[in-house]
Amino acid sequence: MYCLQQVFCMSVTQKLLPMDKDIILSMVIATLLFLLMICFIVTFWMIYRRRRAVHREEKKQLHVAYEKEILHSRLEMKEQTLKHISEEIHDNIGQILSLAKLNISIMESNCPESLRERIGDTKQLISKVIQDLRDLSGSMDTDTITARGVYAAILAELDRIKKTGAYLVNFNSSGTVWRMDSSRELILFRIFQEVLNNLIKHASASVIDIDICYTATLCTLSIADNGKGFDITALPESRGMGLRNMEKRSAMIGASFQLESNVLNGTLIRIVFTP
Repeated sequence: MYCLQQVFCMSVTQKLLPMDKDIILSMVIATLLFLLMICFIVTFWMIYRRRRAVHREEKKQLHVAYEKEILHSRLEMKEQTLKHISEEIHDNIGQILSLAKLNISIMESNCPESLRERIGDTKQLISKVIQDLRDLSGSMDTDTITARGVYAAILAELDRIKKTGAYLVNFNSSGTVWRMDSSRELILFRIFQEVLNNLIKHASASVIDIDICYTATLCTLSIADNGKGFDITALPESRGMGLRNMEKRSAMIGASFQLESNVLNGTLIRIVFTP
């Protein structure tokens, strides 16, 4: 009886073994397929994310390039306008004032002695206006600025402001002056002009400190005033936009634009650029 049971068990075991092997094989195959499916999903997701990131970066670069092109076009139009105004001042208004001065000189010889002093004062005023207009024309003219270079153009602009007598202008320079290409110098000078213009319009300052420090690898241009200053976080939209435009133009020439200001403590603007 015992032998019959053993034979029966062995027979059943022999029948089950192939079935177990098939089940195990099926489980292994199913597991491998599951793992492959997970790998496929993960790989697909990573590729999708990478392509999405590349697409976002391309869109960002296109937007930056578009903004640069718009800004460049605006700057070109502005330069053309300034050049036209400069030529009008030099060729038209300057000549008219020179003729007016000549006519007054002719009248002076036929005037009574009591009026000659007043006529002389008028001639001096006209001469001053002519000179001021020439200086203004020079500060607008693209060709004059690029021929001088940004360093000399900054000195001429400061000299023009000194002549007004409204500000004490302190200028300090260190290091050996080097030049950039003319288009970068022109943009830098226009930024400098806008900083001074904002200072004159808004700062209520009496002292302007300009510092230019040249090294072999970079230059730092600092413009400081003793004016009323302002809260950077609470700027009106118009002034905030002006500052952002200066930052963008600085970025166009590879320069950094840094602003520090506090209420009643004046303002410091620092522009750092490379050759």
